[in-house]
Amino acid sequence: MEFESEKRRDEWLNRLATEMLKVHEIMPSKFLPEGDYPQWIERVEMELGLVMYPDVKIKEGLELTAKRLGGLLGHECAYAVWMMQWICQQVDSAEATETATEAEREQMRQGMALINSLDKWYSALRRLAKRALCSSVDQTFEDMSDFLLGYSSAFARKPKKYKSGDIGNTNFEIYIFLIINWRMVVTLKSVSELYQVLRKVMGEHRTGDLKRIEKICQRIGLHFAKPGRPKKIR
Repeated sequence: MEFESEKRRDEWLNRLATEMLKVHEIMPSKFLPEGDYPQWIERVEMELGLVMYPDVKIKEGLELTAKRLGGLLGHECAYAVWMMQWICQQVDSAEATETATEAEREQMRQGMALINSLDKWYSALRRLAKRALCSSVDQTFEDMSDFLLGYSSAFARKPKKYKSGDIGNTNFEIYIFLIINWRMVVTLKSVSELYQVLRKVMGEHRTGDLKRIEKICQRIGLHFAKPGRPKKIR
C-alpha cells in the first residue's frame, strides 16, 4: 500500500515537472537565447534562481518533493501575475496621458505587443496551475498539504511594487545587468571598472561598496584579465 502511494506521488510530481518545463519553453521573453556564453553566465543563472525562488531552496538539491514543486509553481505564478500587472500598468499610464509624446505612444505599442506575445505562455501557466492545484486533492494528506503550503508560501512573495529591486534583493538587479550586458562586461579590465559602471547605472546606494561587488564576482567566477608587464623593447 505504501509502495503504491509513493509510486502515485512520484508519477504525479514527474508529470507536473514535465508540464512546467513545457510551459517554460514557450515563454517568449528570455534573458538570453540559445548560444555559447562565458562559463560564469551559467553561475549567474543559478544565483538568480536562489534570489527568485527562495522557498525552493535550490542549494539543497533538485530532488522532486511536493513542497518544492509547489513552491516552484507558486513563485512562477507570482512573477507571472506581477509581470502582467506591470505591463498593463505601463499601457494604462500611457493611455491616460492626453498629450502623449511619440515616445510614450511607442511605449504603449510595445507594451501591447509584449502582452500579446506573453498571452500564450501566461494562459498555459494558468491552466497548469489549475490542474496542479486540483490534482493535489488526489494525493495523500501529507503530499497535498506540502504542495499547497509550498505553493501558497511562494505565491505570497509576489512583489508589492513594480521595480526589479523588489524581486528578492538588489543582487537580482546586478545579476540581470550582468546577463543582459555580458558582452560589455567581458571587455572590462577589473572589478573596480565594473563597480564604477554599476554605480552609474544603479546608483551608489543600491550598488553597495566595492567589497560587495568583489564577493559577487568571486561567487559567480567572473575574473578579469590582469594587465601584463610591458614588453621590453630590443
